[in-house]
Amino acid sequence: MAALVLRIKFPPTYPLIYKTLRVDAKFTSKEAVKFIADTVNVTSLLQGSEGLYIPDEKRWLDDATPLTAYDSLQDVEHIEFKDRNAPDADANPPNNNGNASNSSGSGCCVIV
Repeated sequence: MAALVLRIKFPPTYPLIYKTLRVDAKFTSKEAVKFIADTVNVTSLLQGSEGLYIPDEKRWLDDATPLTAYDSLQDVEHIEFKDRNAPDADANPPNNNGNASNSSGSGCCVIV
């Protein structure tokens, strides 16, 4: 079995932040998600739309593609295990007062 050693970052709602695991390189991304969830005992938290994301390249791994097809997995600092439908943390940056900006334009307070 050829294995990849991956440092995996989990969403903030999960009971762990990072975990380094040996994952079979022949697994597809979808199989790797299931293996990772089973290994760290978070299968009850799965929504069904989780995937693996390479933040350095800003790209999702295709569910049907084997991990061996991604040469960069050997070199990245970490990959992210996250919900494909979750809002991107960078999409809603904080504004001047440290609060997340609101799409409606209204903040928590009105200054007159």
